[in-house]
Amino acid sequence: MRNLPRLRKIIRFRNLPRIWRDRHGVVVAALVFGAILIAVAGISGQQIPFLKFIPNGFIFLNPNGASQTHSTNSGGIDLTGPFFQSLGTNGRSCGTCHASSNGMSVSATDVELHFRLTQGTDPIFRPVDGSNCDHGIDLSTFQGRSQAYSLLRTRGLIRIAIAVPANANYAVTSVQNPYGCNESDTISMYRRPLPATNLRFLSAVMSDGRESSAATGTTKMLYGNDPASLLSNLAHQAMDATNGHAQASKPVSISDPRLPAIVNFEMGLTTA
Repeated sequence: MRNLPRLRKIIRFRNLPRIWRDRHGVVVAALVFGAILIAVAGISGQQIPFLKFIPNGFIFLNPNGASQTHSTNSGGIDLTGPFFQSLGTNGRSCGTCHASSNGMSVSATDVELHFRLTQGTDPIFRPVDGSNCDHGIDLSTFQGRSQAYSLLRTRGLIRIAIAVPANANYAVTSVQNPYGCNESDTISMYRRPLPATNLRFLSAVMSDGRESSAATGTTKMLYGNDPASLLSNLAHQAMDATNGHAQASKPVSISDPRLPAIVNFEMGLTTA
């Protein structure tokens, strides 16, 4: 008896004129296909030529429920802007590691899906920082790539290699890295890309605050200089990401006009 209302709906639907049912089916199929395309774009962070926009309120399902991202800029997420453009040489964009489907970050599940679908050739899989180490690895076979990118595939972790400052008040005498990056002058650390959303509430840029410190030539964020310091630090972070993660052939400078557009896009995002 619980299925009776549903059964009545099915019967009423089947008794409708065929032309309406056909049109209805086409509309439903188009909506489903469109949702799939939006989800693919949201997961991949890459541009799809005929998909240029994700409307506000689009629901991305995940194992814990769902997420939605709202943009104040244009009523949705514009997939044609610099944030989703490859500004370097390895095919990556900001959206590669900051996907709409994952709260503007990545999930290991989606990374693994892309590894399987592309056989480990998606732009996120680049040895500059996507592999466990950037030397002593085999990228010529699927099995080799599977092992080389295991932390990214199973944990969603990117390798961040930072040189020990020349004026450091400490000395690194030994490094034991199970993935082969045992250099003592450059230390490899592993973290998941931070969400590029809800940034209006930041008190420092990057997990260790380095993009809001004198170490990178950026500004410490204080009550009196916010939001100017936040905006300038985010622009500097975007510049460093383009030069490093995206491997720009010609270094991008802080005066590049695309950087403010990226920051404006990020500042307009809210995710829950």
